Amino acid sequence: MVHLLPRHTVVRTVTGVAVFIAVTSTFARSVAAQWTQGGAGRFWVKSALFWQRTDEEFDLTGTRRQRIDLGEANSWAVFTDIIVGLHPRVDLWLQIPFLDLRFTNVAEDLRSTGFGDLRGWIRWQPIALNRGATPLALRAGAKAPLGPSPLDVTIIPLGEGQWDLEVFGEVGHSFWPVPAYAELWLGYRARFENETLRKDPGGEFVFLAELGGNPLSGTLLKVTADGMVGRNWIVEGVRTASSRRIVTLHFGAGARLVKQLWLEGGLRVPVAGRNFPAGTQLVAAVSSAFAVRW
Repeated sequence: MVHLLPRHTVVRTVTGVAVFIAVTSTFARSVAAQWTQGGAGRFWVKSALFWQRTDEEFDLTGTRRQRIDLGEANSWAVFTDIIVGLHPRVDLWLQIPFLDLRFTNVAEDLRSTGFGDLRGWIRWQPIALNRGATPLALRAGAKAPLGPSPLDVTIIPLGEGQWDLEVFGEVGHSFWPVPAYAELWLGYRARFENETLRKDPGGEFVFLAELGGNPLSGTLLKVTADGMVGRNWIVEGVRTASSRRIVTLHFGAGARLVKQLWLEGGLRVPVAGRNFPAGTQLVAAVSSAFAVRW
């Protein structure tokens, strides 16, 4: 059994806030990602703000409870997604995070601010069934450990310190002339060992299912269920009883401000998990599409 000092536990938990936001931000894009941009030079950009303040957690057994040290995490993050069409059926997708993570209790007041780990994907849409109404896509990418991940246990790390590789299968369907859509993502994230910490976080299965529509012209409503299930961590060569999992419901709404500029808001409610903060997230986002001649 691997024993952690109390301060390590604090840092691990606050890192979990960053990881939680990072995981959920993978699903930040709002309308049917498997529909590619449709041509070279077509851009879609979104900046999403996530805020969470909580003193609750899902513990090692998956029980939702107040933290035993009476600590509170108060964190926000801005994730900027940039998607550019390279070909009518191929997109490049980059995600840039900026994090402000804070944890306080009677003994600690820790805070870190800065850029986190960078993610990038290539998405290929090889086929679209039903005259384009049901596209199928494959997405592959990686997370580069660019966020600071110091060994100092008094500093909240902004990155996880190891590379990830991801692959997703995506399918969507447009119910037009009914102004509604559905989509499903299934994926696997291979997480490599953090050699500095001698920690192997293992692989994770990731999923997303979403229903959305336009009840009125220039409006959007959506409900999303997303999450991940990981295997037990290996720390210093010993397989532990710790793993992470989360299932979240996202209720969102949006409105078009002008042309292709959209404003969105919503709530992300965790309904089950393990080794994750359990508080509700508030989400606000702005997005736009535009084209640039090469």
